[in-house]
Amino acid sequence: MSEWEKRSTYFWLCLALLVISLSSCANPDNYSPTHVKNSVTGQVKPSPTSTPDELSRCKGKDASTTNDGKIHVLVDKSCSATSQFALGVTHVNNEAVLPPESKGSDSSNDVRSLLRTSVSYQNTHIMGWGLPDPWPDPASPDPTNWSALDSRVQLAVDTGSTPVLSLDEAPWWMKGSPLSGGKARTLTSAQEWSSAAYETRILDNKMDAWLHLVQRTAERYMAPPYNVRYFQVWNELKGYYNPGINNYDFTTSPGNPNGVHANHGYTYMYNQVYSTIMKVAQTQGISTDSVKIGGPYVFMDVWSAKQPSNPSNLIKPYGTFDQRPFDVIEYWLQHKVGAGFITVDSSIENREERSTGNLAANPFVASEKFADVVKWIHSLDPAVYSGSTTLPVWFAEWFSYPRNDVLNAAYDNALKSYTMIEFLKAGGAVALAWGESGDGWSDKGLWTTSYAGSAQPEPWYYSASSLKSDFAPGTKIYSTTVSAPDQVEALASDKKLMLVNKTKVSVTVDVNGQSVLLTPYQVKVVSYAG
Repeated sequence: MSEWEKRSTYFWLCLALLVISLSSCANPDNYSPTHVKNSVTGQVKPSPTSTPDELSRCKGKDASTTNDGKIHVLVDKSCSATSQFALGVTHVNNEAVLPPESKGSDSSNDVRSLLRTSVSYQNTHIMGWGLPDPWPDPASPDPTNWSALDSRVQLAVDTGSTPVLSLDEAPWWMKGSPLSGGKARTLTSAQEWSSAAYETRILDNKMDAWLHLVQRTAERYMAPPYNVRYFQVWNELKGYYNPGINNYDFTTSPGNPNGVHANHGYTYMYNQVYSTIMKVAQTQGISTDSVKIGGPYVFMDVWSAKQPSNPSNLIKPYGTFDQRPFDVIEYWLQHKVGAGFITVDSSIENREERSTGNLAANPFVASEKFADVVKWIHSLDPAVYSGSTTLPVWFAEWFSYPRNDVLNAAYDNALKSYTMIEFLKAGGAVALAWGESGDGWSDKGLWTTSYAGSAQPEPWYYSASSLKSDFAPGTKIYSTTVSAPDQVEALASDKKLMLVNKTKVSVTVDVNGQSVLLTPYQVKVVSYAG
């Protein structure tokens, strides 16, 4: 055999061995990096078999049904990922903040106990939604009205959560909205809590005042006993929509600070806030690596119409995504000076459905939009959009509830659980619920309204508690195959399996040979062998 023939034979033998090796891997896309970097700790650790958003690509085991009338769920431990997922809550009223004299009673501690066992993050805006203006008087050199915000942040600390601050809804005298011709409509003190105030941005010539408020907020709450390290910048780009361009002002333009204008771009403001907080951290001797700042906090709109406004190329069975929020995220990723996470928000409702109360798609199908947003972000080229594949993805707000049907706590729980399972499997990091007790009529929360200090847990609370204890960040998650995925969803860790009945009838599930009965819309966590 010639030397050339020897080398050729050796080459084809190596190639054959490589193909055999790859075909035996549970990941058909052949993606198995040797190491991944933990986005929270910064520590390098061995990679799982796949990243979370690749679990759906696993080949899976054959879970085809037999004639036993059961739905079969098989757990494939040859394909795994590591959970990044944690639940949180945004406080939108003061039902959980109890007066000091009531904290010793058993009933007053109910809400605190429920918080401790169901969520890992607690977020509060620095004003609004139950909190006063920390700096109502422009003649005062500094903000001084901190007591209510102190109580909110202390609540998170007392109940073992990671506190988060959303920097938005600034004092009335700092804000305005753009007018044609370049000028701005300003607010009066009497308009501070009007609906108009929630659609304003910082005036270009008041940016220094806003950054001074950010500085003082960071100085106060990054220090003990609060030790805040997580910040979200603004809220849904309120005030940044520009009807003249039918899009958001999201650029790095400083606007026109030489007068009363409201023309600067969101990314400009974000970058100023980011730099201000990092300077505070350095001054206080806090590692900047521990400080996590997120944006752009834009609402991810979806349209049901056949000819939607500003359609993107992302079209799903529940609707077409609006291109404008995508523009915001892409630009922000390219032009931010730094970030600790990406934060967005959305609802199960599409744009046209908010007023009708009806969903065009099956609610379980519509609820997949949260996972689809994560997948879209992760699909962006990180060489162009820095951080798209490495920054944790948060939902600053998420709303998932069965709008078409009579309110049913079990149905609500099944839908919320399914929503979060899909979000987790897509590689989502943190999901902050808007309030603890829902809206009282169409959306069940974690527990019943609790202004008296005592609350009764809703079914969703028990599922949330399991997600916190059994599927927390760092937990290995395994691929599951369900023979009837339109009826049952499954999430598996090493020993625990969360099953969700997506139907209004009872079903029997076979889990690796173990029989489990699920009542209508029941969410059940079981131990399993396999």
